[in-house]
Amino acid sequence: MKRIITLFSALIITAFFASTFSVFAAVLPLRVVVDGDKITFPDAQPFVDANQRTQIPIRFVSEALGAKVVWDGKNKSATITHNGKKLVIYIGKKTYELDGQTKQMDTEALFNDTRTFVPLRFVSEGLGVSVNWDDAVKTVYISTKSTVEPSTGEKEAVVHGFKIKYVEMGDNIDPVYVTSSKLRVSENEYKGKDRAIMNIEIGFTKRGADPVTATNEAEAILRQKVESGVVDDIMKYVRTKTKVENILKTKFFTDSKYEISVISPENDGIGITIFLK
Repeated sequence: MKRIITLFSALIITAFFASTFSVFAAVLPLRVVVDGDKITFPDAQPFVDANQRTQIPIRFVSEALGAKVVWDGKNKSATITHNGKKLVIYIGKKTYELDGQTKQMDTEALFNDTRTFVPLRFVSEGLGVSVNWDDAVKTVYISTKSTVEPSTGEKEAVVHGFKIKYVEMGDNIDPVYVTSSKLRVSENEYKGKDRAIMNIEIGFTKRGADPVTATNEAEAILRQKVESGVVDDIMKYVRTKTKVENILKTKFFTDSKYEISVISPENDGIGITIFLK
């Protein structure tokens, strides 16, 4: 009888700790680290919205990133300026303005508990800082430091109408333009229908690779000539790969002029290929 009671007690204790662990795991807070320093949010906390985008209190933008924020209550918009860049985000709208140009995002700024929240990724891209997400510890890592060394310099090439900013050339028969984040853009000679005109490779394993910045650079290239809504769909799929072991099965996206494929094998980079229809 004593043995049965002991076994029963052990089962209760095990169930208690298991349930306690699951509770703590469920409420693991979302953390933000800027240039190695953990940011403290005394009241309004960052969260992930229904579109799986990290929303941050706008006060954080001005204090942690050193940006200037001006709120327009009449138009329900926030104007954010930082290092010569000007970003305007509207509450409840998926359109925003970057240096006077209207752009589209897949979520929107919003009010939550009387606080104004803005989507971190679009703000960070607009201000020129890099963002990386570690799902295992629910942490957003932000780097405000430039990935381009001042002494390196930057050049520009035009590949089938797309402007490519790069710092060095890759070794290949066809021209390969390599950016500071190790994004590789390969130029292919157009030889007929359904032939690729350009390959974009986002590196995960190459030395010095910065996949977050490279992803932003790839998006900037696509947005020059590919329809905005198609680019939104492409980048939403691309950004589902957060770790090198993630796999992206081949997926095709089409607009009126181009067909774009996206693929990423396990433990490899992401390949974006542009075909002229």
